[in-house]
Amino acid sequence: MRKNRKMSKKMSVMAGRTVQIGAVMVMAFAIVILNMLATSSCKHLEKEIRIKERQLAKLDDEKEREGARWNDMVTPEKLEIALLKHGLAMKTPRAEQVVRLKSDGRPYPGQISVAKAAERNRASQTAKYVAPSQSTVRQAAARPANPPRPRTTVRSSSKKGVRR
Repeated sequence: MRKNRKMSKKMSVMAGRTVQIGAVMVMAFAIVILNMLATSSCKHLEKEIRIKERQLAKLDDEKEREGARWNDMVTPEKLEIALLKHGLAMKTPRAEQVVRLKSDGRPYPGQISVAKAAERNRASQTAKYVAPSQSTVRQAAARPANPPRPRTTVRSSSKKGVRR
């Protein structure tokens, strides 16, 4: 029996070492698998980052081109050409017609246009509205839509005051 007991002790030690070796191998296998997964996801993210960087560079180039195109289009000469092309009779505004606004929508103080607008506003508030009388309305309705044009006087070097 002793022989069997010795044998079982050897077996139990061997079995314990086998379990330890198996646990180490399973842990090594798990570490290798986790490392492979991490490497794969990192490579996938690197690829996506490269794609996004290319798209960003492309959009930056496009923005630069469009900015240059816009700056070329808003030169005074090009604006005049575009206005003439579309048949618009527009001129650049005078200084008293320009109002510069803050980000909250209020005008900057001290502008000529703001002072003139306030003056016009005060004048319009003090003026009283007078409703047209019935006779004025009838007279306006009785007038022709296209009144006759007045004769003009043409001056030339030879004859002065000749009427056409």
